[in-house]
Amino acid sequence: MKILVIDDSKAIRMLVAECVKELGHHVIHAENGAEGLEFIRSNDVDLVMMDIEMPGLNGFETTQAIRSLKGDDWFPIIFLTIKTDDDSYAACIRAGGDAYLAKPISPKRLEMQIVAMERIYEMRRKLHAVQRDLIHANEALSFASLHDQLTGIANRRNFDTTLLREFNHARRDKQPLSLLMCDIDYFKVYNDRYGHMAGDDCLKKVAEAIASVPQRATDLACRYGGEEFAVIMPNTDWQVGRDLAEKIRSAVSARQIPHEGSKADSYVSLSLGLATYNGQFKNIDELMKASDDALYRAKEKGRNRLESA
Repeated sequence: MKILVIDDSKAIRMLVAECVKELGHHVIHAENGAEGLEFIRSNDVDLVMMDIEMPGLNGFETTQAIRSLKGDDWFPIIFLTIKTDDDSYAACIRAGGDAYLAKPISPKRLEMQIVAMERIYEMRRKLHAVQRDLIHANEALSFASLHDQLTGIANRRNFDTTLLREFNHARRDKQPLSLLMCDIDYFKVYNDRYGHMAGDDCLKKVAEAIASVPQRATDLACRYGGEEFAVIMPNTDWQVGRDLAEKIRSAVSARQIPHEGSKADSYVSLSLGLATYNGQFKNIDELMKASDDALYRAKEKGRNRLESA
């Protein structure tokens, strides 16, 4: 444990330090409450042993300041005092202390008090480990709930939530919002010819290519479902949206994933439909329909191309 001893008596500090070191713990000294509080402000401690009567901040005031500063980060505080009456003991506990050791200090009682605190330290350490694991598990669960398991990019749920939010922002701020829908050309043929494992690998590579193009943190590449992908581009006008869409189409073609069954290209390619909101759509359904209609026209015209609303 890292044990902070706050006492204006050097003799007391040395006595406590000797017992602490014999038990294999690390001791830090502070001569008064303000000095101890300053150390705690920027350092972690596992146990504080503190005199009550000190110049400046007394033990009660220092304890209250520590508890206020550290919030839920609790660690035990043991008061060292010459006062042994019941009222003084009650005042120590109410001030935020956890134990009470009378002066003159008995080295044996001090040692046993620290041994008792070791048990609390171990429980506290295990609790922190469990809390860290829980935080990591929640982060992983949150990520999994918003990302496609196969490709790692945003999933349909993420798409729905993000598009609604960005559409509302665009309508409120009178800013453009571009939506790109993409479909892998003849993907069923690809699966039939190469098998579903190769199909999954193809989806991963296409997702990587699509996600590699948008550079802004606000842009979101998603797997919409099956072999269909989408890219949400906030504050993006029609021309910039077209430029990004063509870059995405080129990025997928550049991967040169063989597709012998395709009638659009000898490599895996995309058909894309772009729609840009400039106040003309009442809701996201209209925006999505415009993008879907553009995608349908791209397929009708031979695929491996971009059409826009």
